[in-house]
Amino acid sequence: MTQALPQVSLGSSRLVRVLTDMQATKTEVSHRQFTERLGHWIDFADSISLWQAHDRELSVEDESVSSFAAGVTEEFLRARSRIVQAAMRSFFPGSGPSRIRWPEQDNAPADVELAVTPCLKFYQQQQADVDSKVRGLHLRTRAAVSTLSVRLARICAIDAALADALALHARRQLASVPALLEQRLRYLFAQYRDATAAGTDADAGWRETREQFRRETQGLLLAEIEARLLPALGLIEAINQEIHDED
Repeated sequence: MTQALPQVSLGSSRLVRVLTDMQATKTEVSHRQFTERLGHWIDFADSISLWQAHDRELSVEDESVSSFAAGVTEEFLRARSRIVQAAMRSFFPGSGPSRIRWPEQDNAPADVELAVTPCLKFYQQQQADVDSKVRGLHLRTRAAVSTLSVRLARICAIDAALADALALHARRQLASVPALLEQRLRYLFAQYRDATAAGTDADAGWRETREQFRRETQGLLLAEIEARLLPALGLIEAINQEIHDED
């Protein structure tokens, strides 16, 4: 039985909410601001590519969408689950094999750099790993969806053109996330130092701070994975809409 897909929009993205909770970003962006920013990101050559993707003739041999849609959706859900599980295992090295491991810092670091730098390196390694996996899933999903109907093939062509036009800007925006995480971890470490100066047991305080580092970094990574998956998820939702329109 096909699992229900979450209804996700950019405006309610978990990544936006997490960064807002960290007081790292403003979320109030008007429709006019968004469209103006998008217009700056897509240049004349990109506009031509989008027009060509929308206008060119497309053909599909088999238009019985419902007979293949379940398999495409199930494969997307399985792949998404594997990406999330692999990322979460890395936070708990004893929970299973993982190439990237959360830094074990049993003793309180002497300064903030020693506390924060290993966590940031871990996050950046995870970003690179997740980026590769999600891009592969997006490409596989697009290739599968494009064979199901002419309408879906056109959506996939536009998706490909948009991906090319916005890839650089998306990478630039996501590359700024570790800097925002660094601000948060530095703040948490400063709180730990203040608490120990006020008389809190240093070892107990560090254990609590270390776990908060882990929890917040884990939540941020999950939110980023969700945001990165949105384009592929949009293609899966297009399948469901196509089936609904046929009924």
